[in-house]
This record gives sequence, structure tokens and C-alpha cells, in this order.
Amino acid sequence: MSATEDREEANRLAYEHNYPPHHETIKKSEYDVVVIGAGPAGLMLCTALARFGGHSVLCVDFRDEPTTAGRADGIQPRTIEVLKNMEPLGTELFNMSAASYERTFWVPGKNEKGEETIVRDRRVQSFPETMEIEDGCTLGLQQGMIEEAFLRDMERNGLRVTRPYSFKSYKIDESKTSDTLAHPVTVELVKGTINQDGTHEGEVTTVQTKYLIGCDGGRSAVRIFGEKHHGLTMSGDLLSTLWGAGDFVVKTDFPDIRKIAAIHSANQGSAYVFPRENNVDNQPMIRLYTQVNVINGEKSTMHPQEARWKVTAQDIMDADKRIFHPYKLEFVKTEWWSAYPIGQRLISRYDVGNRVFMAGDACHTHSPKAGQGMNTALIDSHNLSYKLNMVLRGLAHPDLLKTYNDERWKIGKQLIDFDEEYAALFSGEVPKSTPHVANMSKEEFKQHFIQVQRRNAGFTTGAGVNYHSSPLVVMNEDLGQFGLKPIEGLKLISGQRLQPATVTRCMNSQPVRLIHEVQFDSPGSFRIYVLAGTVAESKSRLAAFSKHLTSADSFVHRHTAQLPKNREVLHAAQNTGLTGFEEINPFFTFLTLIKDSRYNFEIEHFKEFRGVNSMLYADDQEVSGDKTGDHFSEAHIGGAHKKYGLPNGGIIVCRPDGYVGIVVPFEQAGFKALDKYFEGALFRQGSTSSKL
Repeated sequence: MSATEDREEANRLAYEHNYPPHHETIKKSEYDVVVIGAGPAGLMLCTALARFGGHSVLCVDFRDEPTTAGRADGIQPRTIEVLKNMEPLGTELFNMSAASYERTFWVPGKNEKGEETIVRDRRVQSFPETMEIEDGCTLGLQQGMIEEAFLRDMERNGLRVTRPYSFKSYKIDESKTSDTLAHPVTVELVKGTINQDGTHEGEVTTVQTKYLIGCDGGRSAVRIFGEKHHGLTMSGDLLSTLWGAGDFVVKTDFPDIRKIAAIHSANQGSAYVFPRENNVDNQPMIRLYTQVNVINGEKSTMHPQEARWKVTAQDIMDADKRIFHPYKLEFVKTEWWSAYPIGQRLISRYDVGNRVFMAGDACHTHSPKAGQGMNTALIDSHNLSYKLNMVLRGLAHPDLLKTYNDERWKIGKQLIDFDEEYAALFSGEVPKSTPHVANMSKEEFKQHFIQVQRRNAGFTTGAGVNYHSSPLVVMNEDLGQFGLKPIEGLKLISGQRLQPATVTRCMNSQPVRLIHEVQFDSPGSFRIYVLAGTVAESKSRLAAFSKHLTSADSFVHRHTAQLPKNREVLHAAQNTGLTGFEEINPFFTFLTLIKDSRYNFEIEHFKEFRGVNSMLYADDQEVSGDKTGDHFSEAHIGGAHKKYGLPNGGIIVCRPDGYVGIVVPFEQAGFKALDKYFEGALFRQGSTSSKL
């Protein structure tokens, strides 16, 4: 949850957690990265860094144990994609979750006797197929189970959380910030907790680090320290509305209790149903968000900040019964509950001096009903992690880290703007950004609310997030800076995630999702998709590209870095099956798509390109391709080429986080453009090597 959580209680564990062990003492005095907070943001960051390997990471949390009940619980489609790129993490979480594929909307109405009731106004698919997402659902899973999965993944890669330690202070030695080998950030940590007045009983431990990351939630001590000493500001407002949240086992005749359901009553406020996993007794749970400051059409005059302390679990359940009337709602078990006012706040920037960074709720707080808080936090850390990895490896200049604030602050601002409108409308309030809503009829208000959700579907799924032009993101219309004309008919947009496409992996003739062929782990490479066209077209092109890449001036030779000692070589089943060659540079992974049926060519036909260790695929699976063959050899030729708007071929560069960086034509000028792109993207203009 991202709202202010000052009031929460858990009666029992909803799930028998099996957390990996944690460390109880800090064992070193120097680290590459120190992470404060082991919630979703902190664990995503640590999991990624542990997967990349070779980094010295300290993760501390003030709690004695991870989350046991309640908190965040919704995983959106883009986040599912990201997690499935971190297997087995993604499959584990998907299989444990309750998946919701449909949303329903309930509004005030009357029954055949003329009595007030609620009626289903519409049912919709959670996410339209036109959005090109793999899993068109939202997953419901208790935060503790999500944390447990991350902790297990960290354990597999040799990293544990250290508990309980609280953040006290940091100091940046400005004389050392330009030294990439130095540890210029001094961090003070306290064993146990720190009181509100700053006093503590625990021992103070001081560590040095290259980078400090605050992932410590809405009341982030790292952020507050930055506000006091480094000019950070946290701006925003509270709505005059109080909500309750609870994880319940219920008995009900309400027909949509296992669907996501938004319920607006005539005079009793609103509620939101979110299906969840089964509890320890194998009983299906739901999360209920409930407006608790409206009774019989009268809104409480008590300020939400004061009222939150007076709300009880019974108050929330009574409010739900009024909202759901005439449907019966019996609360069998209460696993957890909380009362909170809605606040939308955003930090002024996500970093201090390019050495201290913040992610997740430390940067942005908002209502939980749109299911954005944890998802935005996870993608914050996903974005930051690969950039830290490249800088720590020596592949990229530290200025690359500045793009974290540039990219993610804008997303945080979009989130706050959306939530300010959405949360107000859901609560029956008039958003500050759209005062004209006050003049709408009930029907107009309802239609406006639906339009707001539709308009923001790309953002709320995460699939429509886009990053603006930067050294990492070169738009098609800006190819002129590299001496190229824009590619006509290109459907990909730089700064957006690469859309899924199914192709055939030639090694074993297995249909695979292209976006998951390179996992988000060691060493953290760029993905370079070579759409080579037909067999006839591809041979000479690939030979020319291979010749360019093997030259000393190409980007794969100019941008090298140190590999983690424990890095594993690709298993034979994952590469082309060709032997006797080595990767030129493992930080650039090549995937070549041939626009033909897998039955029409052999891997050996492309030995001209074997020197760059490209993984080889047949573009013969996407149904939009040209259908060929008989019942036993049916294929759909060129569907991925067509989907991406590159029917004649081209080269797509994706960043390690799966977002398109640049698309160039498959020609000599395009090859040279890639060299220039990587010099800019890695902030290494004019360098001959980035190895430290």
C-alpha cells in the first residue's frame, strides 16, 4: 500500500511463511551498494544486483522479520512481464497468486419493488487485447509472499538481508565523488529502532559505500534526512476522505466476489473488491477497500488524520455491509486491516549528488486502489539496478545514473496526477485538476470515471509507460543525428517496452517469447534483435554486420567491462548450438530472426554470423505472418518483422530493462549509427574502453 499507513492490525498469519534466514550483524565496513529497506523496492534492487553478480551489497531493514500480513498485493501486467524475465521468480509468483481477468462496475439502482439497491452496470475484460501484453490479468498476492519469493531468489545468489538495523544519517565526501573506485558515502546505522525524538539504545555502526539507496517506504528516513540536509522537498495534499482496507474471508451472495469489482452505492460510499490467494486454511481471501467516512449520505466532518485513530475493524465491516446492501456479506475471518487517509505526494528529485538514490514509496505516496504503488516501486528499482550494474562494472560512466531521476521522476509525476483524479472520482469527490466535474450529472460523472480509467489503461498496466528522448532513447524521427533517415512504417517506439512476439528457437524448434530469451541476470546485457529478412536477403547482410562487429572500432570492442567471477556461460540449449567460438562481448547479446520457416534453412547456413554468438530464430510463429506449409509444416512467415514495422529487416536495440533504445536500418550506415548510439548511451564519448 502507498497510502499513509498509521493504523493496521493483523489477527493471524494468512500464509505460513518460510523466509530464508537473515544476518544479524554487519560484517564489513565497505560496500558497493547499501540498501535501506527490505520491502518490494529494496528486494527488487537487491535481487537484481545479486543476479548480476560480483557486487558487494548490504541490505538492512529495521523490522525483525519480513511482512507477515497485509500491505500491497496487486501485480500488474508489465510487472508480470518483468518478473517472468527473472525466472523462476515470475512463475513462482504467478502460480501462488489469484489472477483477475475481468472487472465489473456496480452503481446505484432500484429493484422490481422500487427499493434502492446496487446493480452491475458493466463487465469488461481487465485489459484489452490491443494492448499487446502477455498476461491480461492482475495478480493478487499478499506482500509477505512476494517478499519471500524475492528473498529466496537473493538466497540462491548469495545475498541476505541484515536485521534489525535502522538508518540514522549519511554524509557524502565531495572530494571523492569523481573517483569511481572510492566509497564517498558514509552511512550511520543503528542496531534496532530509532525513536521519533532521535534517541536510540542500539549500537551505531558506520559503513562506507559507493552508493546509498533509500527504499524505506512512505516515511523514508533516507528521504527525510535529504529534506533536512540536502534540499529535497516532498509536495502534495491529503484528500478529505478516509478509507479502510482489509484482508477477509467472507460468505456472500454478491456474484462478483472473485472478480475485481468497483461498487458505488447511492448514499453509503464506495468499495473495491480485489480477489486474493487462499489463506493457510485454504480459504479464498479478498482485499476490500472501503470508504468509511460516509453514512446515510452524510460525510463525516472529522479530519481523516484524526479519524483514522478511531476507526475499528468493525467500522470497516459495517460500512461494507451498507455499501453491498441488499447483498449479504458475512465476515468469516479478518486476516489484517488498516485505516488510512489518501495522500498524493512526490519528492522533488530521486537522487542526491548522483550518489544517494531513492525508490518506491520513499519517492511517491498515493492511494492503493489503482494497484500502482508496489508496481511502480518494483520498476523504479528495476530501472536503477541495471544502471548501477553497468557503472559498477565499468561499462558505463557514472553520468548514466542521472537518467534514473530523469526517467522515473516523470513516471512518478504521471502516477500522482492520475491518482489525484482517480482517487477523488472513486471517492465521489471532485478532482482539483478537473473542477468542471462538479457540474456533471450522475450519469455524466459515471461516464467520465470510466473514460479516466480507459485513458490511463496503458499507464496502469505499465505496458504504456514511455521514456522520453535521451542518450539511452533515440526516437525514429531523430535518426538524422546519425546520418539516417527515419524508417518508414516503423511501429516500434523508442522509450517503450518491446512488445511480445513468438518465434521459433532454431536450436530445438521450440516456440518462445522473444522478450524472455535473455533473462534479467548476469551479466546484465543489452539485447540486440537482428531482423535479418529472408534467407536470401540475410546472408550478405549478416556477413557485413559480422565484419563490422569484429572490427576494433565497433561498439562491442570499444565498450568492455569486468565480468563477475561467478558468471555462467549460456547453456548449449539456449544458444545456437554452434561450437568453437567465443562471445565478443557478453554485455551485448545478439538474437537473429530469419524471415522464413524453420523447415527451410539450417543453422549452418548462417555461419557467417557465428563469430558474435548470435542466438538464431525463425520468424514463423506470429499469426499475422504469411501462412505457408501443410498441416504438418504450417508456418506464419514474417509476423514479427511485420508487427515491429520492419518487413525488410532492421536492428532493434533494447536496454537490459526491455525498453527500446534505438531502431536502425540493416545497412552499413545503421551499423555505424549503433557505434555512436552506444557511445552516447554509455556516456563514453571518445573512449576506447570503459574498463576501470
